[in-house]
Amino acid sequence: METTTLAEAFAFFDSAPANPRWSWSAVSPDSKKVTITMWEHEVDADGSVNFFGDPALATWSSKPGNQERIRNLRIARDNCDSLCHVIWVTARDPEETPLKIAGRYPEQHLMMRIIDLDEVTGEFSAALVDPTTPGHARRRMADRPTLPPTPSRPDRAHGRVSDRTPQRALATCPNCFIQLPATGVCGSCE
Repeated sequence: METTTLAEAFAFFDSAPANPRWSWSAVSPDSKKVTITMWEHEVDADGSVNFFGDPALATWSSKPGNQERIRNLRIARDNCDSLCHVIWVTARDPEETPLKIAGRYPEQHLMMRIIDLDEVTGEFSAALVDPTTPGHARRRMADRPTLPPTPSRPDRAHGRVSDRTPQRALATCPNCFIQLPATGVCGSCE
């Protein structure tokens, strides 16, 4: 999927952020959909994310975006079977501080299920799931139908690039049948 503005990505899920400059999440007007932004490089290859014990907690726990996300994750837990829509945010360079956005796009097929939430700090854990399967089956990052190119995720514990770099899905161009990374149509057939 093509990258989009944050407002367009939230609108894709019928929601609008409280503040387009600092919001990390949003809720639809009927409170039946919660949408969260996720830095793509922070999600493990197995589709899980765990912000408990995050060394950067002190830098983000008091931010307004986190306070709003805590409220919205409570709504997801209480009203939406703990499911959240995801807006993937890709970093220009995951090693850079502060992170700079290379692109963002709504996840059209999979969702995140909130596993645990600390309502004081905002730390949470979640897993990528398929909402169309019975019991919302877990999915891996490589299971996503559309995967833009992303750099390796840094290993938080050791501050180095992880060996767990997600494998990119392959697609076959429907016009010329060449295999290519998940875009679906090769450059010469577009």
